[in-house]
Amino acid sequence: MTTRAETADVRPPRQERSARTWDRVLSVAMDLFAERGWDGLTIAEVCRRAEVSAPSIYARVDGKAGLFRAAHERWLRDMEESEAAIATRLEQEELDGADRAAHLMAELYDANASVLRAVIDRSVHDDELRARGAAASRALVARVADILPLEGSRAAETSEALYAACVLRVLVGDDFLRASGEELDAFVARLRRMVG
Repeated sequence: MTTRAETADVRPPRQERSARTWDRVLSVAMDLFAERGWDGLTIAEVCRRAEVSAPSIYARVDGKAGLFRAAHERWLRDMEESEAAIATRLEQEELDGADRAAHLMAELYDANASVLRAVIDRSVHDDELRARGAAASRALVARVADILPLEGSRAAETSEALYAACVLRVLVGDDFLRASGEELDAFVARLRRMVG
């Protein structure tokens, strides 16, 4: 079976200590990308922050693009785990489907806003990243549609509308449509009203 890391042209570490170090490198790379965007993501700065040497990165990936692909794949897995954790918590709270869908989408995007903003910005210039993001987004929209207490195309369209509202909030901030801003609870309530 091929793992995501292998499909990203990563030469995975074999020892536990090396795996922990590589995990730190990937985390630092995504943090740096979220802070500074594509141009600000440099191997030199990743090395400085993660306290590793450049050869240790080049032993795993072929340059900046390879490092970013590996970091992005790891981040996608983290997003899936975060989504699962939020979904489980919401099920335990016994919220109805509309409330669960609104909370899930809003909380997931709010918790990952800085990375999502940078990924969306970069995907305009990177067809592969855009394709991976589109696939992940379509899958999320489908999962949220399954939660909604609506039928067929109405569930799909409503899920897409929730997704679009979350993406807009990530891209332009919580004060774009409302000059005073909109706290997360108020945003969730607005999403809930969109469901009907």
